[in-house]
Amino acid sequence: MNMVGRETSESSACIKPPRSFLRGSPGRPSSWGFVVRLTPWGPVARLSLWGPVARLSLWGSLVEFVLRGAPSGLAGLTAAHRAAFALAVSVAFLSCTKDPSGPDELSNILPVAKGVYVLHEGNYGDASGARLALYDLVLDTVYTDIVERANSGLHLGSTGDDMVLFRDKIYVLMSGSENVVVLSRPGHQVLQSVYYPGSVPHAMVIDSVRRRIYVTRLYKNSIIALDLTTLAVVDSVTVGANPQEMALVGDDLYVCNSGYGLANTVSILSVSPLATRGTLRVGAGPTGIVRSDDGALWVSCTGNPYGTPSLPGGVYKIDPATRTVQDSILFTEALWGSIAAGDGAVYVLGVTPGSYYGGPVHRIQTASKTLAQSVIAGTFYAIAADRASGDLYLADAKSFGAQGEVRSYTSALTVKKVMQVQRGPAVFAFAR
Repeated sequence: MNMVGRETSESSACIKPPRSFLRGSPGRPSSWGFVVRLTPWGPVARLSLWGPVARLSLWGSLVEFVLRGAPSGLAGLTAAHRAAFALAVSVAFLSCTKDPSGPDELSNILPVAKGVYVLHEGNYGDASGARLALYDLVLDTVYTDIVERANSGLHLGSTGDDMVLFRDKIYVLMSGSENVVVLSRPGHQVLQSVYYPGSVPHAMVIDSVRRRIYVTRLYKNSIIALDLTTLAVVDSVTVGANPQEMALVGDDLYVCNSGYGLANTVSILSVSPLATRGTLRVGAGPTGIVRSDDGALWVSCTGNPYGTPSLPGGVYKIDPATRTVQDSILFTEALWGSIAAGDGAVYVLGVTPGSYYGGPVHRIQTASKTLAQSVIAGTFYAIAADRASGDLYLADAKSFGAQGEVRSYTSALTVKKVMQVQRGPAVFAFAR
């Protein structure tokens, strides 16, 4: 199985014997048992068969095998222990997929109460490059290819660009294959997949009040509204050049018109129906937008280092109550565009000289507007803040030449976890 992190006896039958086998366990008489684990999504049942020297348990299609009365290590096993272990290994291998590159038959991941979803872009042009991984915060385990595991090898599509968790579903947007896929939670089964040919969808926001999804059309300079249930297009409006990220505040939808460094506006739209309410002027290349703890909107502008003259990046503060730009923090170099907010601060990514895949982390204290540059060194492609824990998550795409890496940091900016993921990690979503 494709996993990174700690292995557990409930999910590693195809990798190695469970840890309880290695350290030994007390014996018990032959019997059987039925155990129910309560989860936020309901009960999960386990059927256990007890023998004089072993226990075989089934969690759905997951197998847990434990030898009873075995000494520590392998050397002192009795003949009965060896026979029981050989039988369990045979069952485990027969249960596992014969094709290591295909979906894992032991892939029904137990419901994850607290986790972090990571959407990967994959290589551009790869029809099956968009992949979804899940980091279980409780078990400290990363599960990769969770869509393929739950759907007999079915793929999301090409270039995973955005993802939103809403109630018991996950909405995933692919710009390369121009489709939106809806997954169930926690099972990750594909419920819907709708294509929007020629639209190049890029980012989305869910409106729970009007039950709509607003989607930016990167090269059509417009926004479309989808019905949340059917995913049918029900409305549209023209905005500025190359719209990217959005933020919904009440009845106002704020849209970053990036122009890839050639535009400098944020459109304010009314959402019922979609219509232009106003336009704000910010820096060159508005790309990312986030709402901070104090309710303000912060827009990350990349700048335009290739223009004449060259334009540096900046971060602009918008007051949603007055629909005005309140303040700005200007840099002397370009920014990457990704932005996150949490724990009284806004974080933006810079650009590493000579790199096309991001840069270091800069921090702005929202109350004092104090800027601290390169508080975390590196070449990071994406950033997100888990407001429940205060942790910061950073994605390193490794120039898309290899598997990517995700790092988590505490609010004090100390490393908490480093994990290998898949190609091109780009978007985070937090499950609670």
